[in-house]
Amino acid sequence: MAASPAVAVSGSQLQLQAFEMGRNLSTIIEQGADSIQSVSTDPAVQRSALLWKISALPLVQEAALRNDPYIAMVDLLAFTIQLSDYLTTGSGRTSFGSEQPVAVAAAADAEGAAMALASGSMKSGQLPATAEANIRKWAIGHPMQGPALRRASILESDWQVLGFSDNSFMAAVGNVDRTLVNISYRLSYLNETMILEARWNAELSAGEAMRTPRVDSLFGAGTATIRSVGTLSDSLPALIDTQREALMLGVDRERVAMMRDIDHQRVLMFQDLAVQRVALEAALTSERAVLMEQLKQERIAVLLSADTLAQRSIDRSGTMLRQLVLEIMVVALIVVGAAFGGGYLLVNRWRATAA
Repeated sequence: MAASPAVAVSGSQLQLQAFEMGRNLSTIIEQGADSIQSVSTDPAVQRSALLWKISALPLVQEAALRNDPYIAMVDLLAFTIQLSDYLTTGSGRTSFGSEQPVAVAAAADAEGAAMALASGSMKSGQLPATAEANIRKWAIGHPMQGPALRRASILESDWQVLGFSDNSFMAAVGNVDRTLVNISYRLSYLNETMILEARWNAELSAGEAMRTPRVDSLFGAGTATIRSVGTLSDSLPALIDTQREALMLGVDRERVAMMRDIDHQRVLMFQDLAVQRVALEAALTSERAVLMEQLKQERIAVLLSADTLAQRSIDRSGTMLRQLVLEIMVVALIVVGAAFGGGYLLVNRWRATAA
């Protein structure tokens, strides 16, 4: 997470927190919708609550399962703000009739939980006011639309304008081991709601099949109802197969996407190793050059020292030789002087004896 210095937690921690926040938001929305369904007697409101669960949970999963945990955190917060705006001032402000406050309260709880995640991930313990204002401004400009909660993702926006750095994209997905762990989390997360979503879609389809146009005669209503039940019984197996096929395709797409991420990470890892190897070889070459230069200087110094020692030895030998020659000459002169003196004394004594 070095590309996002304001974030206090590691990429792995933030990824796990985003997964858990996705589960938390799904639970909040599911409980709110179930509360509305259990209290309301209006079929339209009950249908809206069921459609709310069916539409919102995949959007929460999509935001929580972003490859980059930094993006997942921001997209979860953006989703909850869009949902609050949708239920308070947007096209969903009248979807639940008298039970609208229940949905608004659930959206507020979801937004508070997502904001707590974003703030708790910052070193300052608080999401910067500028960033929060930019996200809310973005949510106003990209509202949710229709009962299916069609929304724009934060990914399509200019992150610099929002006050965030896009340098973190894929920065936290550089560890292959962590990515393999993320695959198991993704699959377990999807499996948690797979059966529920299939059941909710079956309930929605059953409700659609049971709806009949108003007629003036009881016979007409009974005939239409029987026809609807027959249509439901005929189409239910195909509907279940379609839902199961769609879910399996979603799992396959997740697996393909993760394998593509792993391949990309492996390429990045080998590129990084190549760069490090080149840098290491350059450092070794530089160290070797410095070492060889030091050895050369030391060898030159040793040779100069040897030459100096030899020169000093030669100079000292010359001095000693001259001193030795001088001493020999002095000794020779002494010997010659002694010889001449002795001879002279012998001659004088001989002459004296002869006289």
